[in-house]
Amino acid sequence: MKKRGALFFAAIAVSVAFGAVGTRAQEKNEVGLVIGATATPDRELTSGTAARASFDSSLALGAEYDRLLSGSAKVGVYGGVDFLASPLDVKLSNPPADVIGQYAYVFLTPHVRVKFRPKGALSPWLSVGGGYARFLEKKPAAGPGFVPGTNTGTVVFGGGVDTRTALHIFRIPIGFRAEIHDFYSGSPNYNQSVRGGLQNNVVFTGGLLIKF
Repeated sequence: MKKRGALFFAAIAVSVAFGAVGTRAQEKNEVGLVIGATATPDRELTSGTAARASFDSSLALGAEYDRLLSGSAKVGVYGGVDFLASPLDVKLSNPPADVIGQYAYVFLTPHVRVKFRPKGALSPWLSVGGGYARFLEKKPAAGPGFVPGTNTGTVVFGGGVDTRTALHIFRIPIGFRAEIHDFYSGSPNYNQSVRGGLQNNVVFTGGLLIKF
């Protein structure tokens, strides 16, 4: 999963960089290349002693594509898709022997983004979307018969701020983006039941915004 995520991220960056050179005047498309951290609230395990699962923060890498659907000087409406992955696994703090110690994730979520003052120096925005989530769990120390790999759905709500073009690299207009996303998804297979049907995955990221 780590290798596929890294290759996808690199392919997006290279293809967009070359495509942007010839079409930069239109600037109807945007690609965000972001890096940050995932924070996951504790989950309560319902079996055994009903212990709590606590999570360390983990590195997150994302690639985000948007296409302008409708716009004015005040508001722009974009449609697009986000790809987010953890190249370093999310680790649990001191898990019981029969609970997984870590997992990796991938989120692939089409979305709608509403951006305010899209041509301004700073453009705040809100987004909503939903799609696919994949968790790949590490087998617990005491987990005979454990089968890793969980496919589930997710909905995501986000907000952030973009800057106008701040610099050009090889004639490619580049701004900056800072954002927060909250993914509500199914749970990884912890090898124990957990209270609550959905898992809350909060991701803080920032990075480059390529416009073309």
